[in-house]
Amino acid sequence: MSLIPEDRSALKKIRETAQLLGFNLNGAPVRRTSSRFCLGVEHGDYNGTELFGVGTDRFIWLAYKKRPDKKFRLFSCNFSQEGVVEFESGRIPPPRSPEVADKWARFPFGVDFILRRSGKVINYGLEGIIFSNIPGGGMSRSASLTLNLILSLLEVNQITIDDPFQIVALAQAVENDYIGSPCGQLDQIMILFARPEAGVHFNPRQKKINYIPLGRGGEKLRLVVLDTGT
Repeated sequence: MSLIPEDRSALKKIRETAQLLGFNLNGAPVRRTSSRFCLGVEHGDYNGTELFGVGTDRFIWLAYKKRPDKKFRLFSCNFSQEGVVEFESGRIPPPRSPEVADKWARFPFGVDFILRRSGKVINYGLEGIIFSNIPGGGMSRSASLTLNLILSLLEVNQITIDDPFQIVALAQAVENDYIGSPCGQLDQIMILFARPEAGVHFNPRQKKINYIPLGRGGEKLRLVVLDTGT
């Protein structure tokens, strides 16, 4: 990916955190996933309504490497008070466990659970550090994190899924079935299919994506989000 100013500050934070915690991530790949604005009908994917949205310039970054075993060792710079999350694939709390209901660790737990439930063989875990500049609500930070973890875990286990809508369905299942959040697929679709300088139009009946040009460089278009506190 080509670097933007936000990348440089995020990668600096990740490097500093890795040194502080003793994570060896030198030369590790970094996966960046966006957040989203919905410019059409919210929740329309439930009833077949066509959707329109865009990715944004607020991201989640994950610097990661494959472990030689099935263990996970993950740290979120945004939830540093929760410390390093460590677990082994298959040894996680059951779905919707109260003990992790308010912990960010429910997302890697859920990704491990759903991928294994879908028949994916997880031979290798992840070691990584996460940083995000996505605000806490309204821009689908949870969907971005879930997609990032799924794509990274599939990669280190050399698992290929050709149909991106299958990845969307896996990400939705993490939130629906493991975490207990009754979301649709709008967030995951807008983030996974996001492209620079274009909006994403989704027809759920046809499962078809169209890209709508929004102006090169955004010179004539700005999207502003306000947190009104309501």
